[in-house]
Amino acid sequence: MGWFRTKDDSSAARDPELPLSVTQAQRLRELVRVAWARVGREVTVHSDHVVDADGGVFGLWNLAVLVADAPDRKWPGLVSDHVSRLATPSPTIQSLSDAQLRAQLVLRLAENAGLPDLSWFPTAPTLAGDLRQVLVLDFPNTVITPNESELAARGDLDEWRAVGRANLWHMMRSEKRDHEVVGRGEGGRFDVLIGDSVYTASMAMFLPELLAFVAQTDLGQGVFVAVPFRHQVAFRVIDGPEAAQGLQNLFGFAMAGYDDGAGPLSPHVFWVKDGQWEQVTRLDEDGPRIIVGPDLAQALGMTGE
Repeated sequence: MGWFRTKDDSSAARDPELPLSVTQAQRLRELVRVAWARVGREVTVHSDHVVDADGGVFGLWNLAVLVADAPDRKWPGLVSDHVSRLATPSPTIQSLSDAQLRAQLVLRLAENAGLPDLSWFPTAPTLAGDLRQVLVLDFPNTVITPNESELAARGDLDEWRAVGRANLWHMMRSEKRDHEVVGRGEGGRFDVLIGDSVYTASMAMFLPELLAFVAQTDLGQGVFVAVPFRHQVAFRVIDGPEAAQGLQNLFGFAMAGYDDGAGPLSPHVFWVKDGQWEQVTRLDEDGPRIIVGPDLAQALGMTGE
C-alpha cells in the first residue's frame, strides 16, 4: 500500500505509530476505547496501545493490520470481536483434562523476540536462526503459550511435542490456503502460500508436503524457505544457478513481510536440505546480505565443477 502526504489532507498522511492513515488511526483508537467500555473496562488510549485499570497492556498494531484492508463498515465488528476475545478469561492448563490438553496442543514456529520469556522454553528446539518450535494451546478465541514447566508437570515434553506436531499436521491437511507465484521469469520466481490460520507459516516444518501442494518436489539440492509472518510461507526449489535470483527476490519479500505482517516471524531466508535448516541471509550495519558458502554455491551449480 502506498502512502501519500499532502499539506492539508490528514486522511492521506501516514500515522507515525500504526500502519494506517492519521484519520484511520484516530478512528481505530476510538473504536477500541468504545469496545472496551462495552465489556465493562475503561482503558487509557495511547498511540499504539491501550492500558486498563489493572495495568494490562494491549497493543494496537496487529488490530491495525487486520482492519487496514477491510471496508469501513466492517471496522466496528472486527474491533468488537478482537476486544471480546482479549476480555474473555483464558483457560489454563490446570483446568484442562488430559484429553482436552491433547486436543488443544499445537506445535508452532515462534520468533525468540516474540516469546513471553526465553527462560520459559529451555528445551524448545531451535529450527534455525531465531526460530523456535514451541507448544501452544489453541482455543477458538485465543492462543496461549504456556511455560514448559507447566507442560512438563503433565507429562513428557517430547511426547507433548509429538502430539502438537500431529495436530499441526491435521490442520495443514484440512485448512484452506491460497497459492501465488511471485516474481518474473523462471529465475526470479518463487511460490507463496497464504492462509487465514496463524499456523500457516509453521507448516514449513512439513516442507515436502507443502511442495506437493503446488506440484513441486525437492530436486536434491534443497529449497529456499522464508516465513515472514504467521500467515505466510514462501519457498523456491533450487533447480540450477538461476535459483540465485529467486533467493535474492525471496529475501526482499521476506524483509517486507516481516516489517508489515501481523505476527512477524523472520526477515531471513533459510536453505533446507535433507531436513536441515541453515540461515543464508543476515542483516548487519552494512545492510541486508546473502551468504553463499561453498556448499550452497555447489548446490546452485556456481562452482564450475
